Amino acid sequence: MNRMIFNWQQAYFYMENGVMPMERPQVHKKTGRIFFVFNDNDTKELYAKWCNRK
Repeated sequence: MNRMIFNWQQAYFYMENGVMPMERPQVHKKTGRIFFVFNDNDTKELYAKWCNRK
């Protein structure tokens, strides 16, 4: 499963920790917001760290 990340800080957090997006950043057709696509399995541990960061 893939995870769409609209939060740039969260996307950069993943990249800084060695998980790269599956594709180039894209623009959401309805909202016009830029997002990154990450593999959900690759980001599970980092997502927990992201939620618990200070």
